[in-house]
Amino acid sequence: MAAKPETTFYTSVHRHLPPELYRMKLFNPYVSGPADHWYSGTLADLWVEWKFFRLPKRSSTMVKPDLSPMQQEWTGARLREGRNVAVILGCSDGGVVYEDLSWEKSLTCGEFRARLKTRKQLAEWIEGKVWRGSAA
Repeated sequence: MAAKPETTFYTSVHRHLPPELYRMKLFNPYVSGPADHWYSGTLADLWVEWKFFRLPKRSSTMVKPDLSPMQQEWTGARLREGRNVAVILGCSDGGVVYEDLSWEKSLTCGEFRARLKTRKQLAEWIEGKVWRGSAA
């Protein structure tokens, strides 16, 4: 069975993370809403909801992560608790990190492209949020 594009995308980002950075894929068929992954490090923990889409060609087209109502409720509740929560919207060229409920606002494709990070840069962002590494 072929992997979903979202799975292929976050796996390609995870290849750039240090192996000792703890991460857990979350899946519970009885509960809807929790983020896809939990990352834990020496600085903090981070909850990330991963999304993937095909970026439209027209730069004026509006895009935003397609979160279900349950995902919106869950991420908002964790933010209100003071947790580190992000949504990463990926495409074939890389991805954009959304924090602090910014995933509720649309961007034009042009704005999305301007904020685009490579897979390695996304991994570095995750690592910077949670991990000080062994040198600390």
